[in-house]
Amino acid sequence: MSNYQSSEIKLINTSLIDPHPDNPRKQIGDVTDLANSIKANGLLSPLSVVPNGKRYRVIAGHRRLQACKQAGTGAVPCFVLDLTPLQQLEAMVTENCQREQLTVLEEADAIQGMLDLGATTADVAHRLGRSADYVRDRVKAASITADVRQARDDFDQLTIGQLIAISRYDGQPDRQERLTRAAGTSNFDYLLTSFERDDKLAAWFDAVAQKLESGTTGLNVIPDPENTFSDPEWRFSYAVYAGKCIVEDTIEEILEDDPAAVSIHQANKQIYLWDKRDKAAEDAENARIDAERAATEAERHALAEYAATSYGRRAAWLHANLHGIKYAKLVEATARLGLLQIIDPDPQGYTHPLTTWNNTACASEQFATISGIDSERALAELRHHLDEPDWAVWAVQILAARIEWFIDPEDWTTVNDTSRRIPGYYLILQDLGYEPSDDETEHLDQLVAAITEADQPEEDEEEDE
Repeated sequence: MSNYQSSEIKLINTSLIDPHPDNPRKQIGDVTDLANSIKANGLLSPLSVVPNGKRYRVIAGHRRLQACKQAGTGAVPCFVLDLTPLQQLEAMVTENCQREQLTVLEEADAIQGMLDLGATTADVAHRLGRSADYVRDRVKAASITADVRQARDDFDQLTIGQLIAISRYDGQPDRQERLTRAAGTSNFDYLLTSFERDDKLAAWFDAVAQKLESGTTGLNVIPDPENTFSDPEWRFSYAVYAGKCIVEDTIEEILEDDPAAVSIHQANKQIYLWDKRDKAAEDAENARIDAERAATEAERHALAEYAATSYGRRAAWLHANLHGIKYAKLVEATARLGLLQIIDPDPQGYTHPLTTWNNTACASEQFATISGIDSERALAELRHHLDEPDWAVWAVQILAARIEWFIDPEDWTTVNDTSRRIPGYYLILQDLGYEPSDDETEHLDQLVAAITEADQPEEDEEEDE
């Protein structure tokens, strides 16, 4: 066993031999097979022990000792060594490492124990036949506190790379515990990246804040206003973020913008830039915005009133006049209304089949207004009347109701699939005898002009000669 050997072999009863309390290997494991072998063949390799008062402690052979006790063996051959506490730990670490029995964490804790007993990094590296960096990496892993290790049951199975990454955040138990729980998953690398980014941001922010507070930048540094967007004196301009995290570039960027003031916003690690408020100008701008909103609202209200009025006129006329129109004219109107709806780029639009009574398929409210039949009875009535000689009246009612359902107030001023059908719908109604009001005619003319303009091909800009 390395350099710590003895030629003296002594028979010692297993009842007098104890496991070493500093044994790096924390889990002995199942020794049943080894115990059976010792029962059959005896202990072939002596244990290595050190005196401990009237008893002994194992240096090498913890599994063999456990197996001997399990097998009921009495006295066993032992090498009795005379070692200092540091030498005892070195011997146990060397023995276990040579047999590849220690986990990374067990080895790390043992190496830290050797350093605590006075060994140097070079001493430990030489003793273990490892590099100094190897030893230093294990020391980093050993620095992880017991509270962090308890974050998962299999902490001792983490790799050295994972342990080093966790140890990097010594003194930050929250981060260490999050990394511990994420080890072995894709979230581990994500957390490391986010922590590094946050640390860079914090370092940048602290450096910029220190530079601003030094008073050497020529910038007007003010206390951070309590209400960012409603401070009576200062108007928020924008926030400077970390960017490339270069302090000089940040200061230069701020100087180029020439703000009236800057503040150091601790909450989100940003530098806020401020302009001095011009109360009169802001009041004037707010008044202009309010006036525009009022005008827009008035236009919207007027358009809604017009749409409701024009719909009422059309529905009332259809209800009062359809039954008096000649059959041939109604058949023609049915075909034209059907075509107007079927030629539709949206297959979920006008072309729904008449299978159930719903707004999209049949526009129940509009149909009830035009036909005078309550919407609850409409489907049954339609199925009856569509097989009767006056079917054309009902067909026109259905198709007109469906068009009416799709027309919103905005369709009178916006070019879209529905608004493009409004002029054609009016032509059909006029052929049936409907006479638009002056208001309707004016809105129709405006809508046709808008559609015509929208359909004009864009002219290529003339190239500058």
